[in-house]
Amino acid sequence: MVENFEVKNKAGKVLRGIINRPEIEYKMPCIIFCHGFMGNKLGHDFMFVKIARILESMGVVSVRFDFAGSGESDGDFLDLTISGEIEDCSSVIDYVNSIYYVDKNKINILGFSMGGAVAAVIACNYSNLIKNTVLISPAFNMYDVFINEVRGSKLEKFLHTGYIEFENNRLYKSAVEDAFNYNFFDYLKGIMGKVLIVQGTEDQSVPPLYSKRIKEMLEDKAFLKFVSGADHCYSSVAYFKQLADNIVDFTKKYII
Repeated sequence: MVENFEVKNKAGKVLRGIINRPEIEYKMPCIIFCHGFMGNKLGHDFMFVKIARILESMGVVSVRFDFAGSGESDGDFLDLTISGEIEDCSSVIDYVNSIYYVDKNKINILGFSMGGAVAAVIACNYSNLIKNTVLISPAFNMYDVFINEVRGSKLEKFLHTGYIEFENNRLYKSAVEDAFNYNFFDYLKGIMGKVLIVQGTEDQSVPPLYSKRIKEMLEDKAFLKFVSGADHCYSSVAYFKQLADNIVDFTKKYII
C-alpha cells in the first residue's frame, strides 16, 4: 500500500514524500531513499518506484521523498546545497523514527548519484541508527560535477551573475562553495553495518574508480557490484534488472 507524508525541514520548508509498505501488522525493516541531482522521489525512469514495489513485496518499507527545491517539496532549486540535502534527510529520519510500524533497529538508507554522497554522510552521522547502506552510482565527485559546468560562456555568466546553469535549472554559487567543504571519503570510516555499492562500468557522470575506492576503504563491510556496460542511470531493462537483483540479494541477507 502507498501513503503520502509531509515533514518540515530545519528551515521550515515542507518536504513531501511517499511510503510503500506491506499490509501487515508487525514492525518491518525500512529503507530511506535519497534521490540524485535534479531528480525526485520517483527516480530516473521510475527507478525508485520499481525498487520500492519490489521491496514492498519482500516485507520492507520504502520511504521516498523530494529534497527541498526538487519534485513536489517546497523551496527553490536555486538554493540547493549538499549541506541542505543532508539536513533534509535528517528531518526525514526523525519522522521515520516515529512511525509505529517501522522496526527502529532495522532502519537503512539508499542513495543514488548525489543522493549516494548524501546517504554516506547520513550513514556516518547516524551510525547508531542506520543499519545498512546501499550506494547506487555514488557521486563522491560532486564538486567536480559543479565546476566542470563553469566553462566558456557559462563561466562568463557565472562570474557576472553567481549562477551555475544545468540544462533549464540554475544554482547559486553557494552550491559550489558548499561542495568544496566535503570529502565524502572521510565519512566512510564512521559507517557501521554492511554497504552495497552498485556501479555501471560505462558511467559518464561518476567514474567507476570512485566506487572501487569506496570498496577499498570500507574493506569487508562493503560489496561492490559492477554492472557491465551500464550507464549512470541503468537505462535499459537488462541493466536495471541487474541493479534490482543486487539490491534484492543484499536485502535478503542483511536487511530483512
